[in-house]
Amino acid sequence: MNARVKLSSPEGSIMAPSSKSFTQRYILYSAFSNKKITLNNISFCNDELVSIDIAKKCNATVKYDKKNVTIEPDFICPTDIYFGESGTSYRLGLGLVSGRKCNVETYGDPSLARRPIDDLLDCFSRLNIKFFQNDKKFYNIDASHAVNNYCVIDGKISSQFVSSLLFYYSFFDSGKFGVKNQVSENYIDITMKCLGDFGVSVYRQDNEYALESSNKSAKNIDMEGDYSSISYFIVLAIFKGDIIIKNLKKNSLQPDSYIIKIINDACNAIETFEDCIKIHKIKDIKSITLDVARVPDLAPIIATLGIFSSNGVRIINYHRLSKKESNRFLNILDLVKKFGAITEVDDYSILIKKGTIKNPKMIEYDDHRMVMSAIIAGLISESDTLYGNIEAINKSYPEFLNDLKKIGAEITFTPSLSK
Repeated sequence: MNARVKLSSPEGSIMAPSSKSFTQRYILYSAFSNKKITLNNISFCNDELVSIDIAKKCNATVKYDKKNVTIEPDFICPTDIYFGESGTSYRLGLGLVSGRKCNVETYGDPSLARRPIDDLLDCFSRLNIKFFQNDKKFYNIDASHAVNNYCVIDGKISSQFVSSLLFYYSFFDSGKFGVKNQVSENYIDITMKCLGDFGVSVYRQDNEYALESSNKSAKNIDMEGDYSSISYFIVLAIFKGDIIIKNLKKNSLQPDSYIIKIINDACNAIETFEDCIKIHKIKDIKSITLDVARVPDLAPIIATLGIFSSNGVRIINYHRLSKKESNRFLNILDLVKKFGAITEVDDYSILIKKGTIKNPKMIEYDDHRMVMSAIIAGLISESDTLYGNIEAINKSYPEFLNDLKKIGAEITFTPSLSK
């Protein structure tokens, strides 16, 4: 599906969608740990739906009440699991399946099979878990003889490797493992918070994690809003007009809450309150440096900001972007150049700054974050751009276009002739 989006002066407020980083972890761990949980204010993006389907595969009963979901588990090892395009469910799922000593066939979208997991498989193999690559380029897993031995994981590729091991060791009364080259530590904090709510104590000292489990059950939890999703509206508002975003926890564990500091250091445009923020339109913005080793999901939208900044945006450690849902490094360069930005690339960083703004006729990406970033760039530049593959946004933010409408956007849809 294609769409054109028009917006002159945004105004009003929106509710931030649920944080899928939290939601996926709670749903998956409930199903595998046999501990009931109710989660309130779920957005039901594609990644969250994948985790719900995995719970059902594990024999859980899933009950819905408007935007609330209850997982009532009765665990049975699944024979097969479909992970869709969800890297979080895939990597965490490997730890959950292995910790429950299951024999299972895994598969998913072909793009997910290209996401790196070799370091994680290497660690699990040393824990007596066997992996056999199947014809779908995913793995059949035999964890029937999994053991509680000490392992050291190389975490330089993804924090999800560490989170997967945390889930694995949680199924033993106690456990310990080591980490080297750890990145994106705040995502691990989210996993530790989730485990704590299910009665698993996690102790971190230097490069080691130790766990102790109890019989404590989880509870009724209100899902906080997702900072990576609202980042698009923050960038839109600082160039186009005031917006209020509700359902945001002020002191969130989410790494992408760092966007508040990024923007306020550059232009002091955001007022923060206990459960919402207000973004003000600004005239000038200082230069920004973003380290994507810390917050990779913010890279597309912060790069988009660079299109309109005379002082520019510098993205460092950009090599991490090449193995996301798409090669975001190349797609970011493609997007900003389409809108006329000047770019400089070296071995360490990308510099993006304002050039002569262009009006691209058509933009299309398969990556949800690139599609949303392109739309925001078009709204700021007031271009007459047609956006293709608009349904890709359902992976993380199915209400994105509806939320744009709530602040005054006009959207027209046309069918895609190429699909």
